[in-house]
Amino acid sequence: MRERIAEALERLTPAERRVAELVAADPAAVPDATVASLARAAGVSEPTVIRFCRALGLEGFSGLRLAVVREQAAGPPPTARPIIPGMPAGAAAQAALDSAIASLGAARNALDGELMARAALALLLASRVEIWACGASLAPARHLEAALMGLCRAVVARMDGALRTAAAASLEAEAVAVCFARAGTEPDVLAAARLAAAAGASVIAITRPGTPLAMAAALTIPCVLRDQPGPGDAAALLPFALAEALAAATAALAPPGATARLRRIAEAARAP
Repeated sequence: MRERIAEALERLTPAERRVAELVAADPAAVPDATVASLARAAGVSEPTVIRFCRALGLEGFSGLRLAVVREQAAGPPPTARPIIPGMPAGAAAQAALDSAIASLGAARNALDGELMARAALALLLASRVEIWACGASLAPARHLEAALMGLCRAVVARMDGALRTAAAASLEAEAVAVCFARAGTEPDVLAAARLAAAAGASVIAITRPGTPLAMAAALTIPCVLRDQPGPGDAAALLPFALAEALAAATAALAPPGATARLRRIAEAARAP
């Protein structure tokens, strides 16, 4: 929780920072607290506490309490080790995997099951599912497209900016747009997300909490990565893992007909 707060700290308002400092000082006290008691202790309003929770990518105060309880139950995640110039090749390989395990462990502890269920249900009910990304997020977007094919209707991942903008402008209320963005400030994806939201479509962001893209989305699945990835940054696997988690939640809620479609797709792929 302290690492999560540190990631979001610079984006918080002064009042939200007072809540952040209180929670970071004693995360173990959160499960026994209430919105009112935390607001009084921090000297802020109750809506400020809720805004702080949402800035962390959580669904209100209940999401904060749940995240803390899960962290306490899981224990501390493995520590990521930096890859240092001159490090032996074997040690560098181990450090890369340590980074991936630490990143996935932190994401698992912070995962909001209720939010994932809501996102999965929105995908299943959508008349059309658009998946948008740019840069390093293109590959996990394609991965999600393949995973949702057969589960959802009219699934397409768009990488071209002009086509993405045109698609965003044509969306209706029954559509869903899933947006991957490492920083949450990528102009093309952000503009398309805002267009989609203005048209009434549901926007699901897989990005850093508290960013402009997260603010534009109806639902945000937190994905916090280093700003400057380099060789051995196995934490970059996190967007793929979150795509798989979202697909798994969607499959769990899918009707029997979707399972039959998946089977037909698998059989077609194996055909000579």
